[in-house]
Amino acid sequence: APRSVEPLFEIVMLMWLFFAAFFVPTLVHSQQNFFRRFEYKHSFRAPNLAQRDGSIPFWTISGDAIASGEQLRLAPSMRSRKGIAWNKRPMTESENFELEVSLKITGQGRIGADGLAIWFTSQPGTIGPVFGANDYWTGMGLFLDSFDNDGQKNNPIVALMMNDGTRSYDHHTDGSQQILSSCQKDFRNKPFPSRVKIEYSRNVLTVSIDDGMTAAPRFQLCMRAENIFLPRNGYFGISAATGGLADDHDVVDFSVYSLHADAPRPATSQQLPQEEKQKYDAEFEKQMHEYESERQKFKEAHPDKAIADEMDDPLKYFEDSTARELRLIYEAQSGIHQVMKSMDERLREMQSAARSGMGVQQVQTGGGSAVPSFAVHEKNEVMHTLRDMSSSLKDMKSYVNEIFTKTYNLEQRWGQGAPNQNTGAAANLPDSSAHQKLDSLLNELRTVRANQLNQGGGVSTGASCGISSSFFITVILLQGIVILAFIFVRTKQDKAKFY
Repeated sequence: APRSVEPLFEIVMLMWLFFAAFFVPTLVHSQQNFFRRFEYKHSFRAPNLAQRDGSIPFWTISGDAIASGEQLRLAPSMRSRKGIAWNKRPMTESENFELEVSLKITGQGRIGADGLAIWFTSQPGTIGPVFGANDYWTGMGLFLDSFDNDGQKNNPIVALMMNDGTRSYDHHTDGSQQILSSCQKDFRNKPFPSRVKIEYSRNVLTVSIDDGMTAAPRFQLCMRAENIFLPRNGYFGISAATGGLADDHDVVDFSVYSLHADAPRPATSQQLPQEEKQKYDAEFEKQMHEYESERQKFKEAHPDKAIADEMDDPLKYFEDSTARELRLIYEAQSGIHQVMKSMDERLREMQSAARSGMGVQQVQTGGGSAVPSFAVHEKNEVMHTLRDMSSSLKDMKSYVNEIFTKTYNLEQRWGQGAPNQNTGAAANLPDSSAHQKLDSLLNELRTVRANQLNQGGGVSTGASCGISSSFFITVILLQGIVILAFIFVRTKQDKAKFY
C-alpha cells in the first residue's frame, strides 16, 4: 500500500510545481499594489446628489431620468420608459480605474423589466433600444437584465458585452451569443442598495457584486475577463429601461477612482540632518533669550510705555471660544441662582403672612372700619334660613299650580253651561252659579293664604314675607281679570248667536 501511494504523491507535487511556475508570477503581477484617487468630476453620490434645477454637475441627463438630492431615478415603474445619464468629461486621469455603483431596483411584481446598464464608451450615449441607450456602441456594456426574454430561466443576470461599433444587441436571446461573461445574481427588491464594483487594470476587467442584504457591502466575484481593451479617454454612463413590466431603477452612488501604480514619489519635504537641526534650535534659543532681555530693559527704562503695551494686549479685549463658553455657563448659573434666591424669599414671606393671619378674626377694610367675620354657627344659621326660604318658594309654586288647575276646571265648566242661556236679559249678566264659583275661588285663595302665613311664621326675614304678599296679590288680580274677560267674551258670543 505505501508503494502505491508514492506515485500519486509525486504526481500531486509535480502539479503544484507546475502551478507555481506558470501561475504564481501572473497572480503576483495582477496583485501589484495600486493607489487610487477619487475623481469627483466623473462621480455623483447622495446626499446632495443633484442641484436645485435637477441637474448633476459634469453629467448629462435625458429621457425619463429624474435626479433628486437622494437618488437618480433612471426609469420609473411605468411601462415603456427610458432614461440615461452620461458623463460630460472623458476619463483622462488614468487608463486604469475602479468603479463602485450603488443601485436599487424595486418593483411590485415577482418579475421585473427590463433592466439597467453601466457603460464605458468612446462617445457619450443617446436614447436607444439597449436598456435605454443606443445600439452599435464602442466600448463596454455591463447589463443587469431583469426579464427573461429567451425563456432559459437564467434571469436576473449580470452580463458583460464588448462592442466595436459593428454589432447590434439581440434582445430576444438576451445576447446569449454576444456576451463575454456573466453570472446569475438576484438584485431586485433588496433591503439595502445592491453594489457593483468594476475594476479595470492592465487590460483585466473584474466585476464583483454585493447581495444587498446587509448595510456593509459583501462583494462576491461575478466575472473576470482578460485581454479587455477599453477605449482610451472613454466616457462613463448609466441607463435603464422598462417594457411591458416595470421597476423603479434608482442609482444612489456612482463613484469613480483612478488607479495609479506605485512609483517612487518625490519627497515633499526633506528632513534636516540632526546636527544642523540642533544648530538652528540653539540659534533660536539664543535669539529668544536676547529678545526677552532687551524687552525687560525697555520696560525698566520706559514704564509708561510698558503699561500702555500691557493695555494693548488683545487677550484683555478678545476672548477665545473656550473662554466665551465658560463665561456663558457662569452667567447662566448666576441667573439661575438669583431666580432660586428670589423664589426662596417669596416663599418665606408667604409663610410668615400665613402664620400671622391664622389668629386674626377680623379683616380691615380700605376705609378703616372693622367688619366682624362670620363664625361657624352663624354660617350654619344662614344656610338653614336659605333652605327654609327655598322650601317656601317651592310651596308657593305648588299653590300657584293648584290655582291654575282649578281655574282651568272652572273655565271648562262655564264653557259647557253657556248654550243653556236662551234669553237676552239673562245673557247680559252672568248667572248666579258663576258668582257662587267666584266666591268659592276667593274662599279657597284666602284659605291658601292663611296656610302660607301659618307655615311661614317661623321665618324671621321680612323681605321674604313682603315678596310673597305682593306675589299673591298680583296673582289674584290677574286671575280676576282673566275670569271677567272670559265671562264678557262668552256673553257677547252668545248674544250674537241669539240675534
